[in-house]
Amino acid sequence: MEASRKRRLCAGHRARQCDNRRPCRAPSTGNAADTRSGRAKNVYVLYRISVGRGITINVICILVDTLRRDHLGCYGNSTIDTPNLDRFAENSALFNNAYIGSYPCMPARQDLWTGQLNFLWRGWSPLEHDRSDMITLLTEHKKNTMLITDHYHLWQYGSGNYHFSFNGLEMIRGQEMDNWITSPDIPVEYPADREKLNRNWPQYVRNTAHFRKEEDYFAAQVFQKSIDWIDQNKNLSDFFLMIDCFDPHEPFDPPPGYAEKYNPGYTGDSVIWPKYGDADRLTPEELQQVHALYCGEVSFVDRWFGKFYDKLEQLGLLDNTMVIVTSDHGFLFGEHNWLGKHARLLFQDIARTPLLIHHPKIKSGAVYEQLVQMADLTPTILQSMGVQTPVHMHGQSLAPLWEQEEDASSGTERTQDVSQRMLTNELHDGVKEKSGDKSKERERSQDAPQAGSVSAAAVVPAAGDIRSRRELIFGVFGGPVYCTDGEWLLVKKPLPGNSPLYWYTRSHYNNWDFGQQNLYADSRERLKQWDGERFPTQYEHAHPGHAAPRLIRQESDLRSSPSVAHDELYRIADDHAQLHDLASDRPDVVERLKQGIRDRLAYIAAPQEQLQRLGLSQAEADSGN
Repeated sequence: MEASRKRRLCAGHRARQCDNRRPCRAPSTGNAADTRSGRAKNVYVLYRISVGRGITINVICILVDTLRRDHLGCYGNSTIDTPNLDRFAENSALFNNAYIGSYPCMPARQDLWTGQLNFLWRGWSPLEHDRSDMITLLTEHKKNTMLITDHYHLWQYGSGNYHFSFNGLEMIRGQEMDNWITSPDIPVEYPADREKLNRNWPQYVRNTAHFRKEEDYFAAQVFQKSIDWIDQNKNLSDFFLMIDCFDPHEPFDPPPGYAEKYNPGYTGDSVIWPKYGDADRLTPEELQQVHALYCGEVSFVDRWFGKFYDKLEQLGLLDNTMVIVTSDHGFLFGEHNWLGKHARLLFQDIARTPLLIHHPKIKSGAVYEQLVQMADLTPTILQSMGVQTPVHMHGQSLAPLWEQEEDASSGTERTQDVSQRMLTNELHDGVKEKSGDKSKERERSQDAPQAGSVSAAAVVPAAGDIRSRRELIFGVFGGPVYCTDGEWLLVKKPLPGNSPLYWYTRSHYNNWDFGQQNLYADSRERLKQWDGERFPTQYEHAHPGHAAPRLIRQESDLRSSPSVAHDELYRIADDHAQLHDLASDRPDVVERLKQGIRDRLAYIAAPQEQLQRLGLSQAEADSGN
């Protein structure tokens, strides 16, 4: 389907104008605060306007957990039934280079709620209290905000305060290991060897013992509640509906009839909720069944999403509503001999995500190749609803992509004379820096506003304009930092020792292991070192409940430590599986993407010690590390 869709180049490749934005301005460079207060020296602050055109719309954001993009027909899959998501894609824009930002589940949501790349400051944790999140901003601006979810981590102790600012809540209990049903009279049966199942299986059995029909299952409940809400609130104006659907996240437990299509005749054990680890712990038949269960969940989610989409069409809401469908990450089903998420690396099947957006201004079937990630949705939503984006947010609104196309179709797109085009190309392609007899070219989009020319600012996409982005970064707290330009992917690993590494928080109840001081002795020790702003921490010795160390397969498996191997480079344009490390063959690309990481860290005012941890500080760069 993707091949047959008419492909249009993203707006940033076709023209570099910014009709609906103010020029960026540089703040005073004197007495700039350090990164511990959230602002770095010599980083350009963007002063953004909200919508332009004087139009605001409703927004529905649908976050489907653990949805692999290559399991959707609209992204090229031909074996898994997803007719409704494919139908939605045909009437929407498909983003072909959408990536995670902060990994995994709750860090991704923190990116969405805050518009920031949080993995450089903290891992799995509640929202911080010292910055306004998107929901608070929308509610303060009198928008009608609603959350419908079965994602219990949103309110779970140690991870959840994400629901506080919504006007309305619909919390569906019982997913995964949600502490809900306690009855000891419910029998617990194991569908496979206990050693292959997650240790929390008994809780899930108790939570779902009452399921009798398809409507009882979680995704059905989530979308039926969403249908009911839309029906009852169809006359609301300026509403934001957040639908956070936990499926197809494990446990992979679709209603009867869904998985059978993908593994017909199977009668063996079903590892419905697998422990993460080496895939060869399971027989090939068991592994095939795990994947069939997941495919069944994908089709199940698609069916109930389709019912919700039908309701939007029936009520005519698509004419004044932006609908976003995306996911937080993928999953491995034996690739790289791994079953689960937290593999040795954040491979493409984990890090590259689906993103579909319907907007009244977007032409049906559009395909954008622009590099985008979760934090970009935040300013996109705020802008669409007429709320100004705070300057502390790192994300860049996607709206210029389709607003420029609207300008072009209406004949209002500006033309550039030859001198303007030359200036545009010089600024867009990089700023040349000389060191001795050597000449370097740096792709630093944030240098563009220094042109000192009003005409240049009108022609060149601003530093905060999505069309100026050349690379993006992503990762997990305490792990490698990944940088991609869409063709290449650099895995920049920490130096041996992985320090200094600090967890930034204004509250010691910020994280499972930091906060539960009465449960873990190491938490009590860390609390003694908390200075009111940050904790010192180490990747290798953090508690297993901490999101970052879960990237390690086993504590004894040194191959999975980010501090023992060289940086890795993959040409993902033709090596999606990341089988061929080209770091030694293409040192030029390695250096270019290293500079891309430096530039992104500076742009978002990341903690200064991240450069030291990664071996990217100027001193280490001069020494050749």
